[in-house]
Amino acid sequence: MRKARPTAGMASSIVHMSFSGDFGGREKVAASLHRATYRAGYDCRLYMVVEERVGATGNANLFRSLGDDTARMRFFRTGSRFSVRLLMELRRKLQEDGVRLVHCHCYKSLFYALLLRECGLADIAVVYTLHGLVLRPGWISSFIRLVQHVGLRLCDGVVGCSEEILRAHVSDSAGDRATAIINAIECPAEYADIAARRAAARERLMERFGLCGNRPVVINVGRLCPQKNFPLYLRLVARDVERNGGEPGAHYLLLGNGALETELKEEARRLGVERHVVFTGFVAEMDQVFTGADLLVQTSIWEGTPMCLLEAQSYGLPAVVPDVGGNGAVVADGENGALYPVGDMDALAVRVDAYLADAPLRERHGQAAHMNVRTRFDMESWVRRHVDFYNRLGALVPAGRTA
Repeated sequence: MRKARPTAGMASSIVHMSFSGDFGGREKVAASLHRATYRAGYDCRLYMVVEERVGATGNANLFRSLGDDTARMRFFRTGSRFSVRLLMELRRKLQEDGVRLVHCHCYKSLFYALLLRECGLADIAVVYTLHGLVLRPGWISSFIRLVQHVGLRLCDGVVGCSEEILRAHVSDSAGDRATAIINAIECPAEYADIAARRAAARERLMERFGLCGNRPVVINVGRLCPQKNFPLYLRLVARDVERNGGEPGAHYLLLGNGALETELKEEARRLGVERHVVFTGFVAEMDQVFTGADLLVQTSIWEGTPMCLLEAQSYGLPAVVPDVGGNGAVVADGENGALYPVGDMDALAVRVDAYLADAPLRERHGQAAHMNVRTRFDMESWVRRHVDFYNRLGALVPAGRTA
């Protein structure tokens, strides 16, 4: 990692930048941190490079999820993995906006930011957040790892969204130029207000996804990709169906879209649970889902600090999650949720069964989860930790406007 850049001229404008063709946890982090930083009084923008090759559906999901508050956002479009035209367009906008610090949220944005700087096209400090990158074998994956490896050495600072991911990618010699900052979320309301809305939200949720019967609603949320290990979730449903004589003890939703959708639906048919798992596809507005559900389950083999876990807790949902990444920093086992060893079907089932059988337990742990997010993962502290890190690097970012 390179030596920190000088403080001279490093005041004022911050840009959070990411490439994306769809909407997921990384995009939510970048957009949320941008908005929270601006609300805190800093001159901050979001640069979102829309990858058209992902397809119109994914692009539509991205724009719909970012919402109408786009005044401080700039959108760029690209149809290729590398574009000189895009590079020059980014250069122009960085100069126009007076940007002095670019906070990158994916390896592509890191590549472009460093290329602009190292070629003398932009006078910027570059910070990179490691959100988590799990890749299948292949030459493209090897190239991505190489880009990230070089980028980690050249950038001014690295943020890991969990201690685990930071240790996995950055050596101790990085010192103060690397830090772990766990993600944050804004609670939608007081717990009592959320609890008061649950019955109505549950009724709408049941109607929306064609559910019937007075059974708890279990959700699993994420892109349909290998990292999320959704086959384990399907096996959990199959076990529940078998144990209950053909009908599960809960309603199971799988919320998300992605490359493995067809494969996962085929696996559901093979396991005989296609009638018992609802593949909802991408859901932009999750308020109704989190308010009406009873339990979040995650089956990932790897995580940073998943935003859907923080979101679920903010709505007062307990969660059963693998003890990986930042999950252990969010979930206090036996107090506001449950942890289990990665991939351990028996341990997962035991913990899920305990919640499905005990509504008061779900309520106690859900209330504790809400309080956990409110007191430990609030947006103001999240922004302050980032700004303190920027300043420690020498990229001074004093508040330039009234919050």
